[in-house]
Amino acid sequence: MKIIILKLLMPTLIALNTSCSKPANNNASSQEADKLSNASGTVAPMGANPALDPRTDALLRFIQNLKNQPGKRILAGQNSNISHKTQYKLGDDQIIHPFAQATGKYPAIVGSDFNDIDNWNYHSPYLKDLNKQHGCIIEICGGLNNPGITSGSDLSALLPGGSLRTQWVTKMDSMAAKLAYFQTNGVSILYRPFHEMNGSWCWYYTTNYANFKALWADLFNYFTTTKKLNNLIWIYAPNNNVVGDGAYTNYYPGTSYVDIVGADVYDDNMTINDYSVLRTLAKPIMLTEFGTGHGVRGNSDPNLNGNFDYNLLAEKIRTTYPNVVGWLCWHDWNNTTLGWIYKSMYKNNYSNLVNHSWMAWAGDLNF
Repeated sequence: MKIIILKLLMPTLIALNTSCSKPANNNASSQEADKLSNASGTVAPMGANPALDPRTDALLRFIQNLKNQPGKRILAGQNSNISHKTQYKLGDDQIIHPFAQATGKYPAIVGSDFNDIDNWNYHSPYLKDLNKQHGCIIEICGGLNNPGITSGSDLSALLPGGSLRTQWVTKMDSMAAKLAYFQTNGVSILYRPFHEMNGSWCWYYTTNYANFKALWADLFNYFTTTKKLNNLIWIYAPNNNVVGDGAYTNYYPGTSYVDIVGADVYDDNMTINDYSVLRTLAKPIMLTEFGTGHGVRGNSDPNLNGNFDYNLLAEKIRTTYPNVVGWLCWHDWNNTTLGWIYKSMYKNNYSNLVNHSWMAWAGDLNF
């Protein structure tokens, strides 16, 4: 009798699986998802966006499976300071290519903060070439400019029917055009919108958590459904150092709108405050920004600036945070008061890191 019932239900199950609506549960493992095939035998997409292009879907599956690998399981990432206004005007990449020349390895991930870009028309081809010529995964955060609200507002003005809705749609359109460049050129993007949303320094900071979640969902739906951007892997990443704010329970928009979770960690002790909470979300975990406190804001002895041993971070992940599958080191910058602040792998100690058995570089990617 059970077999007969299952056979009768099978066409309905297949039809549900091949529809364009969001799956009810995006936390299934890769093995479970492989069972959810449509009638033609095609594996259902794994992303929050059910219309992910095949290249981006393969990248996401690769990331989801990293924690199950015996080695090469931490994606070494570096934010490029060419996106910083001062360095960009110099037109001089002082981190990514020099690091590769010194080590023979390109970072697995190269990040860019689009808040800091003067002219994305010149910067975006640089990122595209890093992907196409050297195999780097590209990560983008920022770029959604303030449509005219104050940090701490309830964000309702940006939602449908709000007083600033027209302005906000214009800002979304502008960012969508920048992301569409990568889709046109066959580049998947790790996309990290509204980063550090729990920090009052962000224009989109609010304590109206319901409205923040609604704004995230609104952006997700606009980019995926209206703009048909199917090359985006969505990353949710609060600031790690705003202690006790309940970021992962208060701001988290839900599993149907997120592919990767992370935290921006600037801490000599490399402590992830909400690691236990992160694990419960059943998503790949990354240090979406990392920087030591050396030499800045009085966090540590300024004489240590540029002397952090990045092998310590790899070991900390291996021994304490084994579910973390990648990091993105922040770039160096020139502070007018303190001089150069060195956060990058290149300007710190990387001698033991490059051959660490858990580290994956661009040349190790296989998806």
